[in-house]
Amino acid sequence: MKTVFILKGDPFSWKAHEAFRIAIAVGMNHELTFVFIRDGVYTLTRWKPEELGVESFEKFYETLEYVNIELVVEDASIQERGLKETDFVREVQVKSAEEISELISSAEVVYVW
Repeated sequence: MKTVFILKGDPFSWKAHEAFRIAIAVGMNHELTFVFIRDGVYTLTRWKPEELGVESFEKFYETLEYVNIELVVEDASIQERGLKETDFVREVQVKSAEEISELISSAEVVYVW
């Protein structure tokens, strides 16, 4: 089953952690593309959440090697925030809004966080 997760909110919310938790479960048995747009792109950057009292995403990053999850960030979102590909903690695919729209259209299931 082809699934797309979209995280558009900031990494400080419970939504980011819940999206990661469920993504790991889905990615074990299905093809999953995890798309980060708007402030969601900050989730994959080299910030230190534990310094702000927010649980780290390290467990998620470590688990990525064992599941079928592709990480995608929207090009306009990273440009608007002054980020570049080297700012991300993992390898990401940078795609345009049009390419992301095609991913969503071809998916059987879409979750938005």
